[in-house]
Amino acid sequence: MRRRGFAVLCLVTVAPAAGGGCRGSGGGTERAAGQRATSATAAAATAAPAEPGAVTLRAHEYGFDMPAEIEGGVVRLTLHNDGRLKHEAVVVGAGDTPLDRVEADLTPVVKGEGTPTAPYLHFQGGVSLVPPGGEAMSTLTLPPGRYVLVCSLTDADSTDAADRPPKAAGQRFHYELGMATPFTVKTANAAAMPPSDGALVARDYAFDLPPLAPGTKTLTFRNDGRQDHTVAVSEWADGVDAAAAKASFDALLVATPDKPPPDDVVVPDDVAFAGPLSAGGQATFTMEFKPGRTYVFACYMSDRSGGPLHAGGKGMVAYATIPAG
Repeated sequence: MRRRGFAVLCLVTVAPAAGGGCRGSGGGTERAAGQRATSATAAAATAAPAEPGAVTLRAHEYGFDMPAEIEGGVVRLTLHNDGRLKHEAVVVGAGDTPLDRVEADLTPVVKGEGTPTAPYLHFQGGVSLVPPGGEAMSTLTLPPGRYVLVCSLTDADSTDAADRPPKAAGQRFHYELGMATPFTVKTANAAAMPPSDGALVARDYAFDLPPLAPGTKTLTFRNDGRQDHTVAVSEWADGVDAAAAKASFDALLVATPDKPPPDDVVVPDDVAFAGPLSAGGQATFTMEFKPGRTYVFACYMSDRSGGPLHAGGKGMVAYATIPAG
């Protein structure tokens, strides 16, 4: 899932100086008018830039509490998880398509079936993988339009194993259980994306990684490609170097249910996710990078016309080992 990009320009307008008026021999009135115009220009030029809008969402089993209409442009989205299961809030551009049709067309995308994506679906990013009782924030760009907020996790994705239902019920996507809420954006602010600790750029079909250092970092994920992209970040245990990480991940990418990877393959832990984003979209995400650890960045979307997932079929994978400190 992804979203259409939105470029925001902050325009400064200055009223033209008044013409005509009294023309005396001393020119004092004209000088005063000129000084006022100069002061107005300086004040406008130094005005503080517009701030991103702030929208607070609440998730529970199984629904969202959120406004029916919000201001768009650059939006700071905060999700509070009041439920007992893990939830997320992904923004999907849906136009006038009925909600049941959106859910049906979304399912093959979420499952990674490699079928064509419905043309009206565009993905705006959001807030991912929020644990029970937790909260997370993402700043993203959101042009005017009609959207649906969805949680594409299942009960089986939750860390709260004690409350999981039987396996079959636990595989239902939360948006099928009520976590699909339409909303509208009618206006957009003129804010710019805030500074971050670096830009992680998706292209067709590669990632450009910023310099990475130990610590908790907020990165801007930006889709400069024409296809939809995500970034899923996984972390290997201490002591697994870049070569071993690549070898194990190559084995995992070609594994199937009928042909599992060898027993000695080291499986990384999933630690962060950003997106999905359609062409031109951008959104922030926050994660901790541990010193000496190796990370893999992978895209599990397919082309909008269908085809293999980008990580395995297009080689859209990048690796980074964090300096020791």
